[in-house]
Amino acid sequence: MTLTLQQIYERYSNREFARVVEIKRLNQDGVTYENDWQNVEDLSGLKLLDKAVKSISSNIANSNYNFGIVTVKNLKISLLSKNGQFDDENNSTSVFNGFLRHGTLIRVRDGYIDKYSNPSAPQAVLNTVFEGFIDDTSSSTKVDDKNILQDFLCIDLLAFLLKKYTLADMGVLTSTTIDDLIFEILNRSEFTNFFTVSAANINAGYNATSFDVTQYENQTQLYTLFENISLGHSFFYVRDNVFYYTNNSIGISNTLEIDYKKAIKLSFYTDGASNVFERLFWYDQPTITYTSPTIKYNKGKTINIEGITDNTQRQNLLDFVGAKLRIQRQEFKLTIPYYMNVNIMDTIFVKIPQIIPDDALIWGYPAWGQKRWRKAIQASNIASSGNWLVREVKHNAFKTQLTLQQIV
Repeated sequence: MTLTLQQIYERYSNREFARVVEIKRLNQDGVTYENDWQNVEDLSGLKLLDKAVKSISSNIANSNYNFGIVTVKNLKISLLSKNGQFDDENNSTSVFNGFLRHGTLIRVRDGYIDKYSNPSAPQAVLNTVFEGFIDDTSSSTKVDDKNILQDFLCIDLLAFLLKKYTLADMGVLTSTTIDDLIFEILNRSEFTNFFTVSAANINAGYNATSFDVTQYENQTQLYTLFENISLGHSFFYVRDNVFYYTNNSIGISNTLEIDYKKAIKLSFYTDGASNVFERLFWYDQPTITYTSPTIKYNKGKTINIEGITDNTQRQNLLDFVGAKLRIQRQEFKLTIPYYMNVNIMDTIFVKIPQIIPDDALIWGYPAWGQKRWRKAIQASNIASSGNWLVREVKHNAFKTQLTLQQIV
């Protein structure tokens, strides 16, 4: 039986990396796609993709408070194109000739080689770390200054589609709860052709029951609409080609455990004070407020979700959001060897590496004249071990940097 990625990652320090970059080209009708994924190495005859991906990152927007959308993975990739293999469709030597480059689907699958289960037949164990669209409108999609590499900025599935359509494109919407409205908007082929949309996966942190979508202008981008609807209570994202809309304080258990053997660097510790808000106000409604039962920093924030027009529900939302924002949570960044199966909103177990004083141990024994070992030292008061919520993931240079938040 083939090992899982986690088993390879945890058991072996000498791991052989594997990567596959694939595209589904957009047909000239601008609507339909090729039936099957095409390996870009096979299409172009070029190899050595290991260093082609510059970075993949995802984070929760507005890091100084728990509001808004999950800013999901943008991909920066550079492909060797010395003969125009990845030029746009107007170049007869391009793999996009006869198709459209802008809007072509692209995915990256990374992993490690399982050469342990059956050494005579090693097998790549891969995980999709990015799926989205090539964005020709970005200034980052360009040829490099040596005219050899084609650089692409690629936008993830959800963000690309939500920015493509406006409220006017959705026709008349009749839903009056947040959950039903999200489902009504996304349960159509413009979205379901690319990911699964199920009402069972749409559970707002606060599901307003008298939501009025007519408060938004028809030309409002869906991305902007979703971001405003979700302020303070929910996140939305696509994982494994499934759409989720969920309470922004609920994590998904990940069995990954990180100890000192995997920790490359611990940095940017903060006690979380910048994320605390103890007073909330509703825009232009001075009587609708929230005040924390205890005040330490006396920081406030104004909220306005345009579609919530009922004052009782406005107050209920402030109470719901305020109960979370008043809690102070530690955060820090942890760099580990590249691990491609960790995501935003995962909860992972971490044993925090600590600093051992130079004179604490000599060949594993207490220093001369001391009756016991001195304790490890550290400037922060982070617990030595425990579960943490993943708030940001960045893969770069074969390392993964996680921003972790205390679970309280």
